[in-house]
Amino acid sequence: MADDRTEDIESQGFMRALLGPLRASHRVAGNIETIASALLALQRDAHERLASVDERVGALLVPLTRLDRRVAELQKLERAVTEQTDAIRDELNTRMLAVEEEVRGMRSPIEQMSRDLGTVMQLLPNPDDGPLARLKDTLTSS
Repeated sequence: MADDRTEDIESQGFMRALLGPLRASHRVAGNIETIASALLALQRDAHERLASVDERVGALLVPLTRLDRRVAELQKLERAVTEQTDAIRDELNTRMLAVEEEVRGMRSPIEQMSRDLGTVMQLLPNPDDGPLARLKDTLTSS
């Protein structure tokens, strides 16, 4: 009997040894199946999230398009204002140069008039002295 048992144990060991690689393959296949189902679940989750992101992006595209149009309008206005400001600056510069030229041209005659006025003032009698002063005193002393 001991021999029968030994034979059974040996045959079981032999069978285990033969089936061992199949069990490992069975475990690997189970693990692959688990990984595949996890990947499918991840794919569904990713698809749902991407669809949600697509919806949000679609909702944002309309305001962004409006903003782009407004920015383009503002850029046109900025260019127009800049051009007008430059034109005004050029016009003011031209006018200021003309005024400077006129003032330069008037300087000599004004200086001559000042000298002439000084000469006239020297030629006039002193108002505090003479007949004008007496007339003034007569008319103002009441």
